Amino acid sequence: MTLRRPDHQPGHRPDERDLAGCRILVPRGGEAGERLAAEIRERGGIPMIAPLTVTAAPEHPAALAAAVERWNRGGYDWLAITSANGAHAVADAGARPSAGSVAAVGPATAEALRERGFTVDARPEHDFSATGLAEALLATFGSGSGPAGSGSGPVGPGAPAQRVLLPLSEIAGDELERALAAAGHTAERVTAYRTIPAARDPRLEAQVRAGGVDAILVMSGSGAAEAARRFSPLPESTRLVAIGQPTARALADHGLSADAVSPRHTSTGLLDTLAATLARDSAPAQPAGPDPVDPGPARAVGLPDRSESPHHPEGSSA
Repeated sequence: MTLRRPDHQPGHRPDERDLAGCRILVPRGGEAGERLAAEIRERGGIPMIAPLTVTAAPEHPAALAAAVERWNRGGYDWLAITSANGAHAVADAGARPSAGSVAAVGPATAEALRERGFTVDARPEHDFSATGLAEALLATFGSGSGPAGSGSGPVGPGAPAQRVLLPLSEIAGDELERALAAAGHTAERVTAYRTIPAARDPRLEAQVRAGGVDAILVMSGSGAAEAARRFSPLPESTRLVAIGQPTARALADHGLSADAVSPRHTSTGLLDTLAATLARDSAPAQPAGPDPVDPGPARAVGLPDRSESPHHPEGSSA
């Protein structure tokens, strides 16, 4: 497979077909998967939609219904949404857009909220993660935007603590709630949806292990776990590209190493990182030094060398 070297600025959508001929496994289904597949086709790639996880209703929907009712009555100052799935879950549960201020973890989540009638009042500028969302919320509390707050430090005398509703997946980490609580605010977590393994496809899994896929996109910790469970051992020629360092760490935890990590938590950023990785792989080999070091097997466990990852600014697809 011959691939052209991408020649575009960080964050700029390339004009050339920089993924030409690359067979890329898309780990999401539904509209999100179709949008990502369309972007891959526009860049000359060959998408293979194969969801690794699917979304299901929470085991105890009454808890979500009760939290949404409290939101609708003004029981919270903020609604903090960390995924498009969370946006749809609270909207489907009847959350009123005007009941308080709303924060989104990233552009895809913000778009999903706007599609359901919500106005997004706070969003990270670059770090589209739970940590980035916590920082954006704390900065917003301190700036006076939305309900008055205390800033990023502990709540001071006379400064009202904020009440934040966190509708999350049952497997989501606790970074956001811990950061808010440490600053003196009240964060109430409720399970809005479950992330469960998608049905397995033995033929696809055999195709991947036989080298029939050039790249696998890994977009979440749960997706990392499923990729390892279904596709290990991977051929050395198959590239694993993770969105964000937490996803790369999840791959390592399950015995796989990412070939590249996108610092931008968007589908375009992920594909830009893949294109840069493929271009690097296809570049002419440089003359070896006097004592070259064996890098070891491509599938060795551990995080990738940060020097090999593109350093783009900005940032599920949140």
